[in-house]
Amino acid sequence: MKLPAVINVLRPGQWIKNLLVLAGFLFALADQSQPLEIEVSLVRTLLAFVIFCFTTGCVYILNDLHDVEADRLHPEKCHRPIASGALRPRTAILEAIVLLVLCGLGAAALGKAFFVCVAGYFLLQLLYTIVLKNHVLLDVCTIAAGFSIRVLGGVVSARVGTSAWIYICTFNMALVLALCKRRAELVTLGELAPRHRAVLSLYTTNLLDILISATTASALICYMLWTLSPTTIQKFGTQYMGLTIPFAVYGIFRYLFLVYTKNAGGRPEKLITRDVPLLLDVLLYGLTYLLLWLLA
Repeated sequence: MKLPAVINVLRPGQWIKNLLVLAGFLFALADQSQPLEIEVSLVRTLLAFVIFCFTTGCVYILNDLHDVEADRLHPEKCHRPIASGALRPRTAILEAIVLLVLCGLGAAALGKAFFVCVAGYFLLQLLYTIVLKNHVLLDVCTIAAGFSIRVLGGVVSARVGTSAWIYICTFNMALVLALCKRRAELVTLGELAPRHRAVLSLYTTNLLDILISATTASALICYMLWTLSPTTIQKFGTQYMGLTIPFAVYGIFRYLFLVYTKNAGGRPEKLITRDVPLLLDVLLYGLTYLLLWLLA
């Protein structure tokens, strides 16, 4: 057993997706309509983030065990620890069991509501691995639902209130990412795509292009409506949240540019962490939000 393989099977590079757990706390900071014990909420949110990271790691292990033969046909996934033979399946199963028990205990310590979120997320992803990933459209909707559950988990762990818009925007944006990933798989694998993932035989690039366009428009419209809604203005004490719209628009457009010109949709976490324009856009969005919070 090699330590790098034990770590890599958890796919720590993809844990950036779990930063969504922090969303509820970050938006609650500027919400003037509710009291917030910042230190307590921050500690609880960070613990929730760690728990979700290891829970998703367990999901990745189970997914790799289930898809080991299909992964060996993929130009990138064939290098994963289980598919490449660097990690024995029996060792991977033991690792998943230990982490799952620890995550369950940690989630229970943060409260019943958070435990339900983590358990629900894990069961949904398990169902996805076994059944739902083979059903057209349900597969991408399940992925998007997983992102929304992360946000909900962060909200209940921090014990803060939030707007329903955050779940709507998250679900729509996650759909864009999932659809772009399916498109990248189709383009990259070509005729081998159905052998790697059976559901890819039911998708076409034209269909995915239409769905990507629709969900992108939906995500942007929902975000714009959220920034301009009277409830948001009241909660944040400012009518200028709309100033963040250009950064949201550019971020999505930049991502789509990379998907369609570089076929880079297969690993969205790499784009977000390595593309300089995207990183600058996220930084400017954060600075704008911080400035609006301080001036409110």
